[in-house]
Amino acid sequence: MPVGTASVELDEDPPGYPRGWEADVLLADGGTARLRPIRPSDAALLVAFYDRVSPESKYLRFFAPYPRLSRRDVKRFTEVDYVDRVALILTLGGEMIGVGRWDRLEEGSRSGKAEIAFLVEDAHQGRGVAQLLLEHLAEAARERGITGFVAEVLPENRRMAQVFADAGYRVRKGVEDGVLVVEFPILPTDTSVGVMERREHRAESASVRRLLSPERVVVYGKGDRVRGVVDSMLRGGFRGEVLAVTSDGSDVPGVANAPSIGEVPGNLDLAVVSIGIADLGSVVIDTAHKGAHGLVVLTGSDFGPQENRLLVQLARAYGVRALGPDALGLINTRLGAEMNATPGPMPRTGAVGLFCQSAATGVSLLNATLRHDIGLSSFVSTGDYADVTANDVLQYWEDDDDTRVCLMSLDSIGNPRKFSRISRRLARRKPVVAFAPGRTHRSEHLGVRGGLGHAPDEAIDALFRQAGIMVTHRRNAMFDIAKIAARQPLPAGERVRVIANSTTLAAQLTTSAAAAGLLVEQPAVVLPAQSSPAAFSAAAQQALAEETCDSVLCAAVNVYSEGVDHVIAALDGVARHASKPLVGVFLDFNEPLTSMGPDERGALPRFDSGVDAVRALAAVTAHARWRDRDPGAVPMLELDRDRARRLINQVLRGTPQGRELTGDEATELLAAYGIELVRRYYVTSLDEACRVADSLGWDVVLKATSLSVGGRPDHAGVYRNIDDPEDMAQAWDDLYELLVALGLGTDDALSGAEPVVQVMAPPGVALVVTSREDAAFGPIVSLGLEGVASQLLGDTVYRVPPLTDVDAGAMVRDLRTAPVLFGRNDSPGVDIGRVEDLLHRVAQLADEHPQLASVSLSPVIASTGSLAVLGARIHIAPTADRRDPLARTL
Repeated sequence: MPVGTASVELDEDPPGYPRGWEADVLLADGGTARLRPIRPSDAALLVAFYDRVSPESKYLRFFAPYPRLSRRDVKRFTEVDYVDRVALILTLGGEMIGVGRWDRLEEGSRSGKAEIAFLVEDAHQGRGVAQLLLEHLAEAARERGITGFVAEVLPENRRMAQVFADAGYRVRKGVEDGVLVVEFPILPTDTSVGVMERREHRAESASVRRLLSPERVVVYGKGDRVRGVVDSMLRGGFRGEVLAVTSDGSDVPGVANAPSIGEVPGNLDLAVVSIGIADLGSVVIDTAHKGAHGLVVLTGSDFGPQENRLLVQLARAYGVRALGPDALGLINTRLGAEMNATPGPMPRTGAVGLFCQSAATGVSLLNATLRHDIGLSSFVSTGDYADVTANDVLQYWEDDDDTRVCLMSLDSIGNPRKFSRISRRLARRKPVVAFAPGRTHRSEHLGVRGGLGHAPDEAIDALFRQAGIMVTHRRNAMFDIAKIAARQPLPAGERVRVIANSTTLAAQLTTSAAAAGLLVEQPAVVLPAQSSPAAFSAAAQQALAEETCDSVLCAAVNVYSEGVDHVIAALDGVARHASKPLVGVFLDFNEPLTSMGPDERGALPRFDSGVDAVRALAAVTAHARWRDRDPGAVPMLELDRDRARRLINQVLRGTPQGRELTGDEATELLAAYGIELVRRYYVTSLDEACRVADSLGWDVVLKATSLSVGGRPDHAGVYRNIDDPEDMAQAWDDLYELLVALGLGTDDALSGAEPVVQVMAPPGVALVVTSREDAAFGPIVSLGLEGVASQLLGDTVYRVPPLTDVDAGAMVRDLRTAPVLFGRNDSPGVDIGRVEDLLHRVAQLADEHPQLASVSLSPVIASTGSLAVLGARIHIAPTADRRDPLARTL
């Protein structure tokens, strides 16, 4: 499958070859490589690899001098069955750089142990090759029923012995005949998962850092386009060497020119290219052979999805990180490492990191930074279908001291679960703001699990906020937030004090602040229209000193020609010495907001719109509250996980494509997690309904459970407090007439409604608790009131597990209809603790069993002293046992 003149080689798979074990991986220094199971056709690759390995490394692997592999060795090492004998290799640019293998002890048996061994080419030792191989070998072994590894290591091979200990497993060591014997279980633990995530963080951060700090950059494409990027590099203060290669043979003044990338003298760090598909494959290979870490592809118009995918595959196979197609490029403003590898102007130095995908969005964002006078620490535009993603950039920003605020414009999200995990950690340290019109779009190349749905926009927004991300629905709002977050301290509370030299403006700001969720407990301070800068300064200082004030919003308007420059200067002096945020709004005819100066801590954020200032301050305030709030803890519940797992596996064995659980199956599954489902009895006739009701002692409910009836809030099909045969007959007739009125037929209509009889629950508030397995985010738990409030008015709250006690409490209180639950008009509230407990149990059930495509508990009747789950629909779908891999991949 060609990308220009290059192709990604695909050998024929041998029998049993597990293609699912193939992966692109990131080495410890940020370089890429390809990991896959070994094939018999790799014999020549293995021999060439072994010839490059030093005698010392061979000795440590085989415990004796072993200068070359025999034909028998090569056959044994390359011909494996992928069940009892497994070998994984790492390749870079078509060459093998490392191999790891395990062999089941007592081959052919069900032994749970395997012996493991590694060999890494000397030139690539220290790059984390063995650690990556271990992670993937362990993942493969778990799939094959292996529970533990054994390794024999020479005592002097301390580096390899340390690999096992550093992986986070519980390692037992012993010495037998002078050889160190290492044994450890490979079941994942919190420690081993934590080790993997920390390594992932360091590698991805290092990868982006290398892209942003090159020393030698080549620009390739048509002459005019090359000259534009080269000019940006030189004007931006790049201190390294820029080289030019033009496809039309023209020279670019001011830099060294070369006929092709392959003919550039010496190694390269980064290539920025604007070329067509026909030349791209050879450019990737030439770039890799020149040792470049990254490739930025500015072109995008003639690339389709298949070409995009193959570009990424080819770049990764050759160890190059690719941005594009349709990337705008990279900018770094750090002193000493300045670089503008885009066709646009260099922004000024600042504290804001900026990420986007497409070039068109990048142009809009960079223009906005100029309009808002926002200084950047870095800018990354990855393109529509990039190898480098927002997750990589977030990892870098977490480590970058120059970045204090992180802004992202997301056209799509590749791995939302990982994005949420990284963002939650980063947002505890730095404000993260996202404009995400494509938040429900998934980047196809990173993969999502088939057969599952996608969450609605409002659910994704809630999940972003749960992760501490400030979500905006206007791109400019990102920069408004950045003005405050990059310069001012976070407020300690919601109480804001308004100061203005206009009564009308003060009233407008007060109203806007209250609407945005800020507390205006004190009347606005209204200064005379022609107040001096000293008067504004004194009023701001007094407000900031008040204990009842957490932030100050100061507005100055001048309808004459003097302007407000002196007021700005006075308030800027106050802001730089304040421990609370001070925000300025300035209105006059002189447009003074043309320069904000350096993004120094304490500098005054300036706005020419009061509404924009208020909304930005409210967003920063809400973020501060999120950071200050105790995240809580996930409660430890008594659960029968094995019972649930057995039931799910039994259903999938009988129906591999999945299905909805029967009533009895749903009852058993919920019971395993401590959720008692009030039993319902399906009935097919009036006589049967009466017999069931009599056995229950009457005071029962007759209701239709078919979604065509029960799912319509305007026609509930529920008949309560049935005490005798006459009541049941009337309810039966009424249900029949309802079905006819709904056009659901007249013959055999009641059986189509799936009527059930149930005991009456105590009176209370009817709730709906659900969990839906999203194709990318995983389980999303929701809570709402049954009926119009949730179905038509959208009063539903969402969270992603794991659910802490704080999360569950917030779900209940975030409902707009929450007052109904807490009691009003002298009516008692419901038992909130029982509602929160149910949310925890549903969240843990869904989180621990990815096969639960959907769980819907409805109605759930919450009352003062009880909670009754009256209905449940649970759908099982075939999917992997784990949503997140236990081995690192790109």
